[in-house]
Amino acid sequence: MGYRNTLPVIIVRTAILIPTFILGCLCIVFTQWVSLILFRNSPSTTNSIIGTTKTHFVILLGLLTSIVNPCKIAVTVDVDSVPHSQQFKVDSSLNLHTFLDPNSVIISNHQIYTDWLFLWFLTYTSNLSNAVFIILKDLSKIPVLGYGMTNFNFLFLSRKWAKDKIVLTNQLLEIDANARGLGPANGVQLVSSKSTSADIDIKKWPTGKNPRKDQKLWPYELILFPEGTVPSDRTTKKSAEYVLSKGYPPLKHVLLPRVRGLFLALKKLRNSVEEVYDITTAYSDLKADEYGEIKFSLKNFYLRGYGPPVINYFIRAYKIKDIPLGDEDEDDIDETSDESLQKFEKWLLKIWYEKDELMNNFYETGEWNANAYDTRTVIGDFKLKNKWEIVRPYLPISTLALFLYFTYRFVIVLIKSRLGSA
Repeated sequence: MGYRNTLPVIIVRTAILIPTFILGCLCIVFTQWVSLILFRNSPSTTNSIIGTTKTHFVILLGLLTSIVNPCKIAVTVDVDSVPHSQQFKVDSSLNLHTFLDPNSVIISNHQIYTDWLFLWFLTYTSNLSNAVFIILKDLSKIPVLGYGMTNFNFLFLSRKWAKDKIVLTNQLLEIDANARGLGPANGVQLVSSKSTSADIDIKKWPTGKNPRKDQKLWPYELILFPEGTVPSDRTTKKSAEYVLSKGYPPLKHVLLPRVRGLFLALKKLRNSVEEVYDITTAYSDLKADEYGEIKFSLKNFYLRGYGPPVINYFIRAYKIKDIPLGDEDEDDIDETSDESLQKFEKWLLKIWYEKDELMNNFYETGEWNANAYDTRTVIGDFKLKNKWEIVRPYLPISTLALFLYFTYRFVIVLIKSRLGSA
């Protein structure tokens, strides 16, 4: 046990970081709230500010996480499939720089509850943290954070497919329309709203791409976990039983992925998405027979200071044209032909079994041993590019506070001067 994990350090660290985090979240939400009021008639400005607050949040949580659990990020890329792989680098200060394409979907196996943060941080190293959207369970009811993430337009799941497919469809179509410059972020109006068999409206946006150069295109990085949850005794057993019932080979280290959510996402984004990044995630100091949700639980991670020393990524990329999505353009994903869905499932399962083999190699040797790939590895620190970036989340409300203070002082001086002259 290091000094970071001793009780006095835990108490002092927690007493400082929790108020810092809460205040930062309040500042971010305040910035969002003000922008939604002041720029309600300027959707482009509002969308830009909301994107900025996304970066503010990953800066805030990223810095606090790096203080609690300083670690490294080791990124191994498949040179043949990942565009710009030679531009993945580490500078002299050990800052990681990546080059992810905009308008991309990031899929990964799920290990611990903070997976989404580390992947979001990965987009930060590509200067795309303001364009992130995450599909995750419904967090909208959490005080402050829920309001902020709702404004981020994160895609919340209720775990009820009949409802989720409609909510996801509309949000994905909006993200796609904005990426083409023909969505609500540019003030574009809906073409129509078509009811499905369940009498729920599906929003329709203009097709094509906005030819006007004065209209901004809004890129995105969509992060989702096809497994839907982290490995545990219950989920691993349930996955193994389903694998057995389907007659598939057993999976050792990953859960069987769910097909429909990713299929829906790629179908609705197919007019704008450029790449699908498949990221295999493994954490150093986590053994094959251990569950990350237990060893690196939120309590152990943020209170006790026990986290992985290295976050290991193996990245492959797939062009959207090479992914079997079928030719149908259904409003209801459940109307997709069985043949199209089976082809996509076969494609996804191939990736997941290869991922399972990569994980097996990592657990046995501590390395990916991906001999079938031409790879390149860079290792940097999990940290901000500049420590002074931490002032950014607090800057808008600090500026307002100073403005109000000096206005107050000016008014007081003015009143005194008039009383004195009287």
